[in-house]
Amino acid sequence: MKKLIYLVLLLSIFFYCGPKQEKVEKVIEDGVEVVLNHIEPYKIKGEPSILHLEREFSIDTEKEDILKTGLTDIWDFDVDSEGSVFLMSYRSREYAFFKFDKSGNFVTSFGRKGQGPGELQRPVVLKVNKQDEIMVTDRAKKRLFTFDKDGSFVRETAFDPDIKAIYPLDNGLYLIEKTLIVEDESGDWSTQLPLILCSPEFEEIKELGRQILPDYKSARRIKGIWPVFTWSVSGRKIFVGSDEKGYEILVYDIEGRSVLKIKKDYKPVDIPEELKEKVLNLFKPYRDKIYFPSHWPAFQYLFTDDKGRLFIMTFEEGKNTKEYIYDVFNPEGIFIARIGLRNYGFLEYIGKDSPLEAKAYKNRLYCLQEKESGYKELVVYKMIWE
Repeated sequence: MKKLIYLVLLLSIFFYCGPKQEKVEKVIEDGVEVVLNHIEPYKIKGEPSILHLEREFSIDTEKEDILKTGLTDIWDFDVDSEGSVFLMSYRSREYAFFKFDKSGNFVTSFGRKGQGPGELQRPVVLKVNKQDEIMVTDRAKKRLFTFDKDGSFVRETAFDPDIKAIYPLDNGLYLIEKTLIVEDESGDWSTQLPLILCSPEFEEIKELGRQILPDYKSARRIKGIWPVFTWSVSGRKIFVGSDEKGYEILVYDIEGRSVLKIKKDYKPVDIPEELKEKVLNLFKPYRDKIYFPSHWPAFQYLFTDDKGRLFIMTFEEGKNTKEYIYDVFNPEGIFIARIGLRNYGFLEYIGKDSPLEAKAYKNRLYCLQEKESGYKELVVYKMIWE
């Protein structure tokens, strides 16, 4: 009997004094679970919380062997199920797309530029679908082009002129971005870019959010920084973020149902005075209309991996040039880690440079970077979690 009492006592001490899992705060809003994250990551038992990036190779447009392939810049990219990398180039003369194998060796170029059938004029988005077909939006021809994994032309599909870009989903539906010119009740005009879930025939099912850009001539006031609207797809989930909602990410399934909200506290980052002056000088005719908020938005870009992790680029600068800190969330929307990435590039937007594309797939992170020389390279890292 005494032995049993001692055993119960020892077990009680073990469970009381042993490591405890931190309780994650959650609430329900409008029938949807909301995960409340704070400044510091949660410590979840059994959850890897440290990410190491081990550089494997890069596709560097400054190198002679890459230039010989015809690839002179990188605008967009995607990866297929075998790890092959497909790059899209605006500046290359003859072909728009370049395929490299999973080790970074050049395989082939395809997507001839021109006016003929199967030829492209202004490709803007490259996406690999579930069947490893390469799907490309051509805004000039207003066609969705499809190529097989070897680069052979398969088909083209016409779409409406106001469609800006098309992204295939695993269930056969599409996400499309449109460009609309809208006048509000006060007479101000704006360019609006809605993100819409559509059928295979491009019939609208549900709008998931939109970015609104003011018309400089008609607008009475102009925010001196570019409005943030960013989204990504991981398997059967769509993640959408906008600066209008603070640090809040809306999560939908690929049928358009709201399944989760992710919220997080953050440290506001001041907008540098020298940057404000730079913007005012760049847009002198509209100087009197331009105003600045007291801080940058909560975040500026996001991407996902194939396991449902979410990587959110903040405005906190890292240790290296053009490096920014990312908050990392697990598939349940819980803040678990932070990393720094150098995917910052050319001046494109009012008030800031543009985050360059990043993707994570099968424990590899693909990060488009701009070198000090101005040339771009796609750097591929092995992701090691512990």
